[in-house]
Amino acid sequence: MTRSFSWSLALASLTLCSCHFARTDFILETLNKPAEKGEPGPSVTVTERVGRLTRDHLADAYLAPATVAGWMSELGRSPAPLVTLVDCLTHAAGADTGPCYQGFFDTATKSPWGLPEVPKTVEPAAPDAAEVDAARFLANAVSIAPSLAALQQAVGKPFGKEELEKGIQEGAEAAAQYIHARRWHRELQRPSTALVLSGGAANGAFSAGALWRLLGILEQCRGKATPEGCGDAGIDLVAGASTGSLIGTLIDLFHTPGQEHAARELLVSNYTCSVESDLYCVNSAWDWELVDDVRGLVRFDGIQNKLKAAVTPAMLTNHTELVSVSVDYATGDIQGISDQDPSDFPATASEAERVEGFIQAVMASIVEPVLAEPVDWVPSKSGRMRGTFVDGGVRSGLPLLQAVQRGAERVLVISTAGIDPERVANPPHAFGVLMRTLDLFVAQPRVGEVQQGEMAAVARRFTEYNLCMERLAGVASRANVTKFCTRTGAGFSPPALVGGVEVATSPWMGPARFEQVASSWRSAWMYRPEATLETASGYAFTPEVMRPLFLQGVSTFQARCQEILRLFEIRGTLAANECKRPAEEVLKQAEETFAPMRQCMANKPEQRKCR
Repeated sequence: MTRSFSWSLALASLTLCSCHFARTDFILETLNKPAEKGEPGPSVTVTERVGRLTRDHLADAYLAPATVAGWMSELGRSPAPLVTLVDCLTHAAGADTGPCYQGFFDTATKSPWGLPEVPKTVEPAAPDAAEVDAARFLANAVSIAPSLAALQQAVGKPFGKEELEKGIQEGAEAAAQYIHARRWHRELQRPSTALVLSGGAANGAFSAGALWRLLGILEQCRGKATPEGCGDAGIDLVAGASTGSLIGTLIDLFHTPGQEHAARELLVSNYTCSVESDLYCVNSAWDWELVDDVRGLVRFDGIQNKLKAAVTPAMLTNHTELVSVSVDYATGDIQGISDQDPSDFPATASEAERVEGFIQAVMASIVEPVLAEPVDWVPSKSGRMRGTFVDGGVRSGLPLLQAVQRGAERVLVISTAGIDPERVANPPHAFGVLMRTLDLFVAQPRVGEVQQGEMAAVARRFTEYNLCMERLAGVASRANVTKFCTRTGAGFSPPALVGGVEVATSPWMGPARFEQVASSWRSAWMYRPEATLETASGYAFTPEVMRPLFLQGVSTFQARCQEILRLFEIRGTLAANECKRPAEEVLKQAEETFAPMRQCMANKPEQRKCR
């Protein structure tokens, strides 16, 4: 967030103060002062930037992670084909880059980095898993080069060979360690699943209601065999920003054996029976202290205590991966911290230290600049990454790219707001203009990043398809090659889809069809419906506002129940029958779980002071 925008938030706080300590001319003078000089923020080297891009491209989902991790390590040790491609693309900019890629493909057919030899035949009904992984790995590897060439252009100077080689090695090794340590992986007949959750403070009650309903269905059918049950159906990955990260913690808890019911109860209590004093204390200070040593209006001590009570070491070793998204104030970098990535925790960290770091990552995701105190550290491989970390919604309010880059194949995106901002009356004062501006800032990434993520997913899988076709060009049966590279047929599809085609579509593009990547990507978007329900503002948490939002999430899920169960391959008669239940019946069931309103308010102050 820019300095001027942060000052605008401070201005809002100052103008609300009844004592009017600061007059508008003082505020303007303060705003116009140059930024205070001090220690500059940490610089990010070219090697680090190259490493991050390399890791993001390679850290996908694979059938045999341990084997592919070996290929990644070899790529890091022998990056010459990539360095050559980067150099070729740089010099061919604006011209035909086809020969550059052809040179890389010619190298790829020679099976570098320990990849298997190109097979002489392929059988879509019984696919060669090693060849499936090889196509994905090579597609991700070749995509690194144009990204690095573009980065060179953005930086404005060519990178040294040593910088490139070292960055590629570090990024490839980080990706190798990540996919090897992660507890879920790609499967041919069960697509990997993900939830992507937006921020929105108390408006997260909408997401909580929808997911309370989804988890209720899973609680009934998981672990039971077909035709009644849904087997091991579940969520592999959750990526959340702000309140989405808090909800993601409870999704993670649900997938910890024995904690299913507790997780659903916490979804209800946290998002239907919480008030401000449960969640935070107020830094009651003179208004001028906002330009001195007060870094936020509130401190989320209550939320931190709730996390300490809920998070257990078992959550860090279960099947479900949680990614909490925050922003590094000094560098502007998005921090997607995973509870399953070795790069995000010290190798020697104890269980207690890992839990502490996990909680710290979630806390960093929720603190909106100026409104709440930032977080001073997040976990990292070297121990604690010191700095100033704020709400992920500043740059990634609906972090679909996290799911795309980590290899999810079926994704449900849930937003606590609609696609278009809500209509409001013309504001009568500057504070109203400020709050509306903040809402519009936050709203844009919720639409823009989803579209960007959709395009990135389709582009990534098209690259895989094209490289697969190129690599298998010598196989005689082109029909078999096409089926193999589109990942269709009995060997790839879940049982119910054999003989049919599930078409990958981007909801934003409506009927667009991408048969080449039909089995590799599909998403559904659940934006909060445009309605007349009251929306929670700022950090206001009141059961009167949250309960209708929670119920709206329940009813929205029920209306789209069959679609979502199909998306996540949740099968069986138990789940199907839940979708057939009338919405009124499900809403009544949800309301029966709500605590009495007086219990939510009893003996609680309207606000708590931190000091």
